[in-house]
Amino acid sequence: MPYVVTGISQDGDTAALEQALKSAGLSLEVFEVLGPDNADTLATGGHIDTAIITGGGIETGTGVPGITGGIIPGVTSSPRGVGIGPANGDSLWDRLADLAIPDDEVENYAEALEAGRSIVAYHGDATSVARVEGLFSSAGLSKIKTF
Repeated sequence: MPYVVTGISQDGDTAALEQALKSAGLSLEVFEVLGPDNADTLATGGHIDTAIITGGGIETGTGVPGITGGIIPGVTSSPRGVGIGPANGDSLWDRLADLAIPDDEVENYAEALEAGRSIVAYHGDATSVARVEGLFSSAGLSKIKTF
């Protein structure tokens, strides 16, 4: 079963963490960083408005917090590749969902991006989770969680 270990980097500098992962024999192919600059283009091409993601803005009542029945910039229910954002068509919501972040925690991650921090993620399996969590902690990441 695949897992995603996530953490928040205060400054987005992951060079030391990347070296530690390599030294531990872990692949960097499944390591990713989503920073504030990436999130700006993924959301709307401008400043991230967490109200868009979390349901604090206009709402039509789907019963799912943050998902409305109307068209909201930055949140898309379009199939992969058909939406907003970079060439791969991901919205910020899609990217956070790709990290397996539960809907009830998306606001926290979006707020971290809005505040200039970065989300660091490692896609692994049961054998790598504990090592990755330890390396994330040693690198000074906060809010380390595995989904």
